[in-house]
Amino acid sequence: MTGETIRDLLAPLIGKSGSISLIVSNTGHIGFVTTGNKMLTGVELRPDGLVRLEREAGWALIDPGQVVAVVWDSEPEPSAGQFL
Repeated sequence: MTGETIRDLLAPLIGKSGSISLIVSNTGHIGFVTTGNKMLTGVELRPDGLVRLEREAGWALIDPGQVVAVVWDSEPEPSAGQFL
């Protein structure tokens, strides 16, 4: 997957409550909760090609070349989510 694709998928989720899951090759499922003080506040494609997710409580860097799926779960209550 490209960094532009991931940015374009996640940018509309800024400020929305739920959870983001990424399926990463050779790693598996990685999840980010986007509720309360962990709300997604920004998505940036860096010059080195990595995607930076900004949250009120911190940030994460993602290598888009390893991502094979992006899942958004808008459930405000904790749930098992969606699995591929």
